[in-house]
Amino acid sequence: MNQSSRSPEETARAGGARWFTYRIALALLALGFVVTVVFIGVSRWRRSPIADTSEPYAPVPFRPKVTYDASDVSVSNTETEPYLDTRLIVYVGAVVYSAQIGTIRPGETVTRSLRTLTSQQGESFDPTAPHKSELEVRARFGGYDVHKDFPAPR
Repeated sequence: MNQSSRSPEETARAGGARWFTYRIALALLALGFVVTVVFIGVSRWRRSPIADTSEPYAPVPFRPKVTYDASDVSVSNTETEPYLDTRLIVYVGAVVYSAQIGTIRPGETVTRSLRTLTSQQGESFDPTAPHKSELEVRARFGGYDVHKDFPAPR
């Protein structure tokens, strides 16, 4: 017969040490789980934008319908709220041409001649000039200043 060379006290101590090691491993595993959940929660919270009415161009859904031809631009309000203080802006290199449109009510379409756009120096926009880079519609919508960019009119 095999007899164990350990006394009952040594066996109890070894079992207690093993149990202590398992408890430590389990605690570390639980701590790792909690840290992971907190990290994921914080990263999702930081990713979702917090609406701030003082932010000049907040992430608000703004979906104007814009059509244009060689001489005119039409902006249609596709929302249920009016577009307030609406402006058209065309960038030509470093020069910015703009025109004030005003309020566009829901479902309304406003058409403006491209020649009504002027630079800060008072120069009228020439729709036949090359190098137009972008058309932008800016408005006050949903309590925020919003904008949407479109390809430049051709």
